[in-house]
Amino acid sequence: MSKVALVVQRSHPTIVGGSEALAWVYAELLRDRFAVEILTSTALDYVTWRSELPEGAETRDGVTVRRFAPARERTDYWHRLNARLARDYKAATVPGAPSQLDGPWTLPMQEEYIRRQGPDCPGLYRHLEAHAHEYQALLFVTYLYPTSYFGLAHAPADRSWLVPTLHDEPTAYLSAYRHMARRVRGALWLTAPEREIGHALWGEIPGLLVAMPVVTEPAAPASGTPYLLYCGRIDEAKGCRELLEMFERFRLKHPNRLRLVLVGAEHMTGIRGRPGVEYRGVVSDAEKFSLMAGATAVVMPSAYESFSLATLEALAQRTPVLVNEACAVLADHARVSGGGLAYRGAEPFVAGLEQILAEPDPRRRWGDPGRDYVLARYHPDRVRDALVDELTGTGGPRRAG
Repeated sequence: MSKVALVVQRSHPTIVGGSEALAWVYAELLRDRFAVEILTSTALDYVTWRSELPEGAETRDGVTVRRFAPARERTDYWHRLNARLARDYKAATVPGAPSQLDGPWTLPMQEEYIRRQGPDCPGLYRHLEAHAHEYQALLFVTYLYPTSYFGLAHAPADRSWLVPTLHDEPTAYLSAYRHMARRVRGALWLTAPEREIGHALWGEIPGLLVAMPVVTEPAAPASGTPYLLYCGRIDEAKGCRELLEMFERFRLKHPNRLRLVLVGAEHMTGIRGRPGVEYRGVVSDAEKFSLMAGATAVVMPSAYESFSLATLEALAQRTPVLVNEACAVLADHARVSGGGLAYRGAEPFVAGLEQILAEPDPRRRWGDPGRDYVLARYHPDRVRDALVDELTGTGGPRRAG
């Protein structure tokens, strides 16, 4: 059986969502056809990249997971570099246009930023140098981290694919990533808006729109008083601070009309003890789907998403979604599916909730078309077939993806 490796910055059952979840789902889809390995770090915390797991190989559900220790933890030095990048990006870059950062950010400076961001795993690079020829395909999941950037430098281009999970964010404008994207056989995109961002910043790259499978089995709705649901990492970077502020404005107009239920790992302060806000923490998949099925709406406040599995899972449960229009991917899901509304700012957020609450049958108006959208595009068999065809070369001639 041919071998396939997925290279990703973290991998562990306790890590839910993001590119880590995508890598694991792809591993599950491919393990019946290939001997699948995940090449990853020993870190659990994406903020510090502290080594917390043992190095070496283990088997999880038929997939070999090989872990390599980061050379260092993230330090204040990187945070200073990141602050400088944010300032230079704001001063020198036109959003959606190729990078204009090459003046203040030379290639060595960009590579220093990437390496110090972490996790920088020399053992992983040595493994690729010695064993890359043993794999039929190598999938580097998410463009951002050293595991992909420096890993690709030690892997043969004709066996390497990049799964960018790309956002329109300052790091994407560094020209180092544009050069990295040229060192692969192709890109595997999750959505059409993500692909459009990639082509605008990096040029056209051969590849395919593959997406990610979504659980579509209907769940029994949770009971109780009406609530707005957020599922995901509870983090300022995900727009959760703004969500709390916008929900507070809604409650000033409509006291006790809705609760806000938060589900996910807590990575910011100030969420507990707020009136009308209920923090559930990390829950099982069964409870998550039940909460989605019973919610008045599911909100996604992030401005930076390349796919948003939680949004699509909510649509699959016939639940309207309320999404941040600043994120092209989320706005596209809401518009094309007809399964929800997009907002930009606090007043449109409040108005969107009011519109959903005023609708006599929101699951018929938004829920049915949303579920149809997911069933047509994100069935596991469709995603598996697209992946296998691409990795085995049976999907037709190479094309700009």
